[in-house]
Formats: sequence, structure tokens, C-alpha cells
Amino acid sequence: MKKLTALLFALIMVLTFAACENDNNSTTKDTYNLNVNWENSADNFMTANWDEWLDAIHEKSGGRIKFTKYYDCTLLDSNAEMQQLTAGVADIADAKRLASDGFHISENWKLLTAGIPSEGQVSLSYDFCERYPEIMDEFKDVKVLAQSYTGGGGYQLLTVNKAVKNPDDMKGMTIWCEPDWNEFVKACGATPVNTPWSEVYSSLQKNMYDGLMIAAETLKSCNFAEVCGYVTYIDFWYLSGPGYYMNLDTYNDLPSDLKAVIDDEVLRTKLEESNFEDGIAIEKTSLKWAEEKYGTEIIYPSKEAEKAFLNKLTESKAVLAKKLDDLELPGSKMVETIAQYATQ
Repeated sequence: MKKLTALLFALIMVLTFAACENDNNSTTKDTYNLNVNWENSADNFMTANWDEWLDAIHEKSGGRIKFTKYYDCTLLDSNAEMQQLTAGVADIADAKRLASDGFHISENWKLLTAGIPSEGQVSLSYDFCERYPEIMDEFKDVKVLAQSYTGGGGYQLLTVNKAVKNPDDMKGMTIWCEPDWNEFVKACGATPVNTPWSEVYSSLQKNMYDGLMIAAETLKSCNFAEVCGYVTYIDFWYLSGPGYYMNLDTYNDLPSDLKAVIDDEVLRTKLEESNFEDGIAIEKTSLKWAEEKYGTEIIYPSKEAEKAFLNKLTESKAVLAKKLDDLELPGSKMVETIAQYATQ
């Protein structure tokens, strides 16, 4: 009788232990409601691709991961996105990377990595991050979901009245650009201006600026084809980069099977490819639309001119390289690597 009692007790202990294990392992059926903050509107093609990713995650998780989406940065403060993401105000977000938050490399991503071949935007980005672990060190406090910081095609030169065929043609011009490109514009002998975006169209219309450096899709989306007669296809792509992030505590709190869903390589690759392909498609349709509706002239530089533009681009990175070097980051080496990518 004593042996039977002991066996029953042992069996009860085993079953109890197994039940406890089951409560803590990946078979838990708890659901998780995650808040998502997108900077852009719902009709932005990258936002739409990310929403498709969210839907795929929801489906693959069996409905256990649910999302509440906030568009146009209505959940996070646009001036403190990364701090609020890490604090848990949002669970997923496409947050700005600022040097003040420790993103010394990533804040300068556009200029630093510009000049790569378009078809290597994603693959070379992974290679670049592997070569320089200092990049991912900047993201140690968040979960990086994909290499998708950028989308929408390369940067081109849109000019009002003057056709630009090589860097020398830019001398004396006034070109609006994002601050990332100031040194490049200056290297070409032009004057960069960084006035608010809302003022750009009217300034071009009044001939206050001679042109701007921006993605070609703005010919249609912002109707720049109406005021810019020329597009110089310098085609400055930059690496897709670590983009769109998840609060690290949120990720770590997920059971292992749901972490595997978030990390699904097939879903991530589809997202990255969609962003790239949609960016190319929008650029092509915008160029065609501008040509047909406004007679915009698309100028494709000669091989010699392409090389000259790329040389000016590499030259323009010297100040940034030194700034990063002074922070004991491999700025000069990274610039050299990007220049090597450009010749592939």
C-alpha cells in the first residue's frame, strides 16, 4: 500500500511539473495586443507593405498577435519617437534615428551609404551591417524588424530651366535638398538650401531655386513636373538600412513560437523585396507621367559623367567620415566600402 501511495504521489508530481512547464513554454495560448506607430499615412506604399506584414504576422500567429495601427505619427511624438518606443508607448514604430539618441552612424545614413547600385539596396545593407557591427550596436535597445529604412527609389536632380549633364553644370545654381546632401551639392559648386518642405514648390515656381535633389516619384506625387523641366538621372541610392523597430521588452515577453513568427525570414524577405520593387515601379511611372503630361526631359548622364557625379559624392563624405572617425567609429573605412560597392 505504501508503495502504491508513493507511486501515485510521484505521478502527481510529474503531472504537476509538466503542467507548469506547459504554462511557461511556447504552447501558451495567450494573446498579445501591440500598438503600432507609422510616420506616414495609410496610403503610403511602404506603410501598406508593412501593414501587409502585420496582417501576415497576425495570420501566422493564429490570431494570437493583434495590432492597433496609428498612422501619421499620431501615437508617438515625432520629436521623441525612439525614446517613447523604448519606453513602451508603442510596441512597433518607424522611429527617427538621431545622434542625440546615440545613432551617430544611422543619423547620417543617407549620405554615408549613398552611391550603391540599386539592385544591392537590401543585400548590401546586410553585408555592410555585418562588416561594421558598430551599426547594429546603435540598435541594442530595440528589436530591428527588417532592413527597410528607405524606399521610393534613388535621389535625382530636378531642375527648373537648365539641363544638367555633369557636375560642372551645377556651378552657381541654388539647389534645395535635405541636409544630408548639403556637402554633395557644395562639392558640385552649387548652393544648398534646406527651407521647409512646404515652401519648396512655390520657391521653384518663383525661380528662387534652380532645382532640387529628391526622389523622382515627387514629379507626380508633389507635381514638381509642373515647375521642373528637367530630370538628371544621377540615381543616388542608399542602403535600405535597419528600419522599423520593436520595443525590446515587448519582443522578449513573447513566447518562443511567437518570436519565431516575428522573425520569420520568408515574411521579412517578402516585405523588403516589396518595398524595393514598389519604389522602382513608382519612380518609373512618375517619370513616364512627367514626360507625357509636361514634356519633362529626362537626362541620363554619360558613363564619364556618372563617374564624375559619384566622385563628387565620395568627396562630399570627407567631413562626415572625419566626424565619425573622431568618435572612434570607422567612418573612413565605411566610406571606402560604399565606394567599392558602387563599382560592383
